[in-house]
Amino acid sequence: MNLVIGITTKNEDWILDKSLPILSSICDKIVVLDDNSTDKTEEICRSFDKVHWNTREKREHVWQREEAKGLSELFTISGSYSPEYIMLLDADEIPTPSFINFFDNIDGSINAWSVRMINVFQEGRHYRFDSFTTPNGTNVNHDPFCDKGWRKNLLLKYNSDYNYMYDFTKQKGSTSLNHPAPKNIPAPIMNTEDFYVVHYGRINPQYVSGGKDRFYATIETYDGKGDFEERLIHHGSCRTGSGPSGPQYVECPSSWFWTQ
Repeated sequence: MNLVIGITTKNEDWILDKSLPILSSICDKIVVLDDNSTDKTEEICRSFDKVHWNTREKREHVWQREEAKGLSELFTISGSYSPEYIMLLDADEIPTPSFINFFDNIDGSINAWSVRMINVFQEGRHYRFDSFTTPNGTNVNHDPFCDKGWRKNLLLKYNSDYNYMYDFTKQKGSTSLNHPAPKNIPAPIMNTEDFYVVHYGRINPQYVSGGKDRFYATIETYDGKGDFEERLIHHGSCRTGSGPSGPQYVECPSSWFWTQ
């Protein structure tokens, strides 16, 4: 079966040497939509035969993220290669090895799958499970297996005759209940535990240093979601805070990682 993986990138040279070899081994094509990177992202991507490189049109301001518009463009390009299935990922997201068995035995009656996301911490071999409330009252639960653990609808069966749509008013974060898939994917949509996606974004040097806090706060301020300093405190508290016993970590099972 034909699988196209679509990924968005912006200054991702810190992770691409890890993610692209794995993604290349499980799909037919990788469609990259880059948001005008200034590091070695393009050079690394173009070194992989399966990567098809595309660049987003520049926007006037850094806060004009237009995430839904970018996802729509990525999805349209991915669909132009006539895939049977599309998987939408960020550059720092890698499916667990059990994806191979899942895809080899995929249920053709299902149109999309919601997949559990695992945030890794420290050196990338542990995940946190502590929970806490930030000073501004935001509840944070790091446990990926809690009732409201982070999931994404990132794999779907593609129908070239279907009119997939995104809500272009979405600047940042979840673009719909079906994020990152289009808002109107047809049922049935199924949760799966047959594979997970490991997210390395929490060990990105820009995230660890707090640089991402300022970036997100800027976008949200111009998007009318609050005062800059308040949003900066919010993101910093979510990133650095911990429960009453401090940060609590669990070692990830070795089965979540590929041998490279």
